[in-house]
Amino acid sequence: MNAHRFVKPFIGSVIILPIIYAVMRGMNSSFSTDTLTLMLFLATISVEVWALMQFVRARKSFSKNDPGYLTWTLITGFMIIRLIAEARLLTLTVNLVPNYQEGASAALYFYIIVLRYLYTISDLLFIAALFTTIRSYKSTGLPFNLLVKDYFYMLAVWTLPVITYAFRANLIHSGVIGNDGYLATYRLIAVSVGAVIATVCIMIRRYALQMGGGAVAKVWNMVVIAGVARDGSFLVLALISTWSKPAASFLEQYLLWIFAGCWLLAGMYQNAVFTRATKTHPVYVAESAT
Repeated sequence: MNAHRFVKPFIGSVIILPIIYAVMRGMNSSFSTDTLTLMLFLATISVEVWALMQFVRARKSFSKNDPGYLTWTLITGFMIIRLIAEARLLTLTVNLVPNYQEGASAALYFYIIVLRYLYTISDLLFIAALFTTIRSYKSTGLPFNLLVKDYFYMLAVWTLPVITYAFRANLIHSGVIGNDGYLATYRLIAVSVGAVIATVCIMIRRYALQMGGGAVAKVWNMVVIAGVARDGSFLVLALISTWSKPAASFLEQYLLWIFAGCWLLAGMYQNAVFTRATKTHPVYVAESAT
């Protein structure tokens, strides 16, 4: 399936999922809504695996001496580590691991508290990928200037961690293992790192647009949306976890579904660039591929 075939059902899912949740919630069935959230979590992991396959393919489209090879190697690593973190979270979600309590074993502390920072490690790999992309674009010698609306978008992105910080006390109630005093710190770090990522992505998007846009600009449009959706998931948890934890969990997962779908589209759009390039310049691409 290519991006054109995926985008319509993906947009359809974005529209219909909140409707399904609202109907289930109206039926006063917490079991049904929890099951929907779990199913969406599993579907999100599946889409992230699919996205990883696209990243690996994109990486192979570059020669090892091309800056794009390093960029997509880092992006591939970002998703691999994220999927390891998702597998850990799944074991907690389905209660394969006992809840953490103060005084528990060091192994349990490490698994539940420390390993959640796998997400942060994956984010750092992605930030490294972003800076290799900026370096590559700047090497063209073309002048790149951000527009006023880009600064507006960046300001809007940074309202997410600011509001999340204002409601940080609610984050203790947003975990899958009950109240977790360590969780608020992690989520505040994550939402801040996410804002950095979204900000840099907005810069790269402007670079891509000034270089002619096209499919490359579509890649970065999707990455920006993915970053904002993920950062928004932390804001949702901060705002409504104390009001309705099931609703907060669903909305968090819904935004992460958007995150995963946009990353899949980004990978598909990136590979579409090379598909067209192969048809136009078959010899050059064949020599550049690994």
